Amino acid sequence: MAEIKVRMREEILSEKTEREIFIVGCRMEKIQEEYENVVSNKRWDKKRECYVNRDGEPVVHRRDIVHDDVLLVIPRSDEYYSNVEKDKTYAKRMDKIIRDAMTSSLRKRDEERMKKNVECMVNDLKKVAEEVKIKAVKDEDVKIGEEEKEEKVVVNEEAVKEAVTEEQQVEKEKTKEEEEEEKKKKNESLIAE
Repeated sequence: MAEIKVRMREEILSEKTEREIFIVGCRMEKIQEEYENVVSNKRWDKKRECYVNRDGEPVVHRRDIVHDDVLLVIPRSDEYYSNVEKDKTYAKRMDKIIRDAMTSSLRKRDEERMKKNVECMVNDLKKVAEEVKIKAVKDEDVKIGEEEKEEKVVVNEEAVKEAVTEEQQVEKEKTKEEEEEEKKKKNESLIAE
């Protein structure tokens, strides 16, 4: 079983020859010309927030291209030409890979914006959750206050009922006393006769 050797970035870059470095320089000049053409024609894509060429592919300024990233994807000449003979679509696929490596700064920028947007959304959701909790606590306090008021009303009603019953009892007692006094007076007046 053959061992699969994982190569480090530095190893791959050290194996590149002057030819591959020259190819990267040519590709970067080509995309710079394309960028200048697009800027002069004002082909700005609002959705992706970058300039695009006629084919709708994003184009970046030369300063935004990471030279080593592009150099990593450029194959050695012998590998490139042997693959082109085997597969007719290899050249197109390789051009797309190289273009993607050149525009990687746009993807990184978009990822950073997405992370920032997600963080903002999370913070907004936290604020809304706190507001909802505060509102729930306030509503609960209001409900508790209303329940206490209802209890007070019930207690007050009971107190009023008790007071009414006490007053009725007092009145009944007074009327009984008055009746007894009247009976006594009648009895005394009958006895006195």
